[in-house]
Amino acid sequence: MGSFSEQFALLFRDFLRVDQEAAGDYARVKRALAERYRHDGQAYTDAKAPVCWEIIQRADDWAQETGWEPAPSDA
Repeated sequence: MGSFSEQFALLFRDFLRVDQEAAGDYARVKRALAERYRHDGQAYTDAKAPVCWEIIQRADDWAQETGWEPAPSDA
């Protein structure tokens, strides 16, 4: 609980829940890459990394502006 990995995932989740534009962009990228790399999971993961990093940078800015703190996981 509270590890960097967990906080990273929760920030990513929470940001996408409040920023519909980012969520839509992410969904479109994921769909396109899923089609392109249908049989290559590692290539899919590698290809979506840049957009994930771009989103997490935006999420970090949002977290700083709003005072975001991790809520419990949905898991």
